Amino acid sequence: GYIATYAPSSAGNKELKWETSEQTNPGIDARMLQSRLSVTIDYFKKNTKDLIVTGASPSYIMGLAASPINAGDIENEGLEFELGWQDHIGKDFKYGIRANISTLRNEVTYIHPSLSNGIDGATFHVNGAVTRFEVGHPAWYFYGYKYTGVDAQTGNPTFEDLNGDGQIGPEDKTEIGKGMATANYGITLNASWKGIDFLMFGSGAIGNDIYCLINRADYATNRLTEFTNNRWTENNKNGSKPRAGATDYDKYLMSDAVVYDGSYFKIKQIQLGYTLPKSLLKKVAVESLRIYGSLEDFFTFTNYPGFDPEVTGVGSSLGIDKGAYPNSKKVVFGLSVTF
Repeated sequence: GYIATYAPSSAGNKELKWETSEQTNPGIDARMLQSRLSVTIDYFKKNTKDLIVTGASPSYIMGLAASPINAGDIENEGLEFELGWQDHIGKDFKYGIRANISTLRNEVTYIHPSLSNGIDGATFHVNGAVTRFEVGHPAWYFYGYKYTGVDAQTGNPTFEDLNGDGQIGPEDKTEIGKGMATANYGITLNASWKGIDFLMFGSGAIGNDIYCLINRADYATNRLTEFTNNRWTENNKNGSKPRAGATDYDKYLMSDAVVYDGSYFKIKQIQLGYTLPKSLLKKVAVESLRIYGSLEDFFTFTNYPGFDPEVTGVGSSLGIDKGAYPNSKKVVFGLSVTF
């Protein structure tokens, strides 16, 4: 009979060590005009070394998966700025506004010599890698073909032949975007008048792209009309989208034709509440009672045609949209009581 046993899936690496970071972070934090105005400015430069990755194939590995190794360095540099104002008008009306923005420049500065051609990241179905880790580029940049349009005679997609060999193949894949935002920002507004209180909070991102991989040839779900609007047909030979069943449609789905500007602004919460006067609550032995209503993730401003620009992958899948559930719009009513 057969005996169940265990075997190692990869060889060991006695030289493997923890990732390390070095950061410079000077800043200014100021309060002015009797603390009504607040200003915070921070500059940061962070070098992360010895990132742990897999994918190397040292000569001593025979028949096993590659061991994890310390294979890369990343440099992050940016500026964080926050501005706030808190004040009141008369005795009862108080208000405040706070805004912040943070910028980020990200670049891979070193990679292990055995991986000098780069490391493949997230994949799309059976069509290969769609993100990549490579020196001189943002970490896990989008990797794919340069789409040049539709052949008016055949309706097939065409792509840029980067290596000039007359064919379109994996060697023609290049950087076509990045999931990491150039800047993230937010704004908070609050106000109160007697027992009424109001809060609005919004956040957004600019300078990031989204690799829209929702459409898959092997699934008949999550189809976007964005991919079929103005499709090439015999009666529409100037169409901007490939014909149904087009040759190289798999390459089309791994090209900058499906990379979109992922910038957005979303109002995350709008809340209105009312706290009853304590003079009324004493009669029922209640210390405080507040009722409120809230709209959450209700308003999104973006040109991205997918479900939700805020919901994409993380890590090597940052900015990749494979049709994950979007954030739900929520209407919330609540009651807060303290005895």
